[in-house]
Amino acid sequence: MSDIDRTTPAAPPAAKPGVSYLEWGAIFGGAMVAGALTVVLTQFGTGIGLATADPTLEDGLTWGIFLVGLWLVFIPFASASAGGYVAGRMRSHFGDGTEDESEFRDGIHGIVVWALATVAMGLAAGFSAAVSSALAPAAADPEVSAEMMQLLHSASTITAFAAGAGAVLGAAGAWFAALAGGQHRDEGIAISAFRGPFFRRMQS
Repeated sequence: MSDIDRTTPAAPPAAKPGVSYLEWGAIFGGAMVAGALTVVLTQFGTGIGLATADPTLEDGLTWGIFLVGLWLVFIPFASASAGGYVAGRMRSHFGDGTEDESEFRDGIHGIVVWALATVAMGLAAGFSAAVSSALAPAAADPEVSAEMMQLLHSASTITAFAAGAGAVLGAAGAWFAALAGGQHRDEGIAISAFRGPFFRRMQS
């Protein structure tokens, strides 16, 4: 009996040399979810008028510019978080040694999802801008005043800052969402735990 008490738990399997811990199936799946959600949210924003804002009103930079900035922050955060959760939930244990190491690998999968989706959307946006400029070259408007140019410059600065802040928050969201997905995977939490009573009654 004493021999059984002194028995130590078996060590986790050692990693094989040259084997990557990145599961690209989960990563590409999460990146596809992030990209699709980005497109949907962008179309939704365009539909309700958040894609453009008019800075030519008498009060200068309007609330429209501010709302556009908030939307540019929300889109990458929500999209990367969803993709990170998918990657963390779908990633399987692969020689995970400790709990901290497992969480770190889940988070890295979320970061890679964010990076892949960001690069893909950036390339798509650059290609679209290049095609648009080639088909309809911009012409300088001599009637644009210096005040209007200043307003346009300020609006461009706000949107650029919002896009950068959204990218940073998207990376953080992907990391923590992947950790949550990995935790739910390990604990075996079913998706039904997140449904409200109304949807549960509909299913039953």
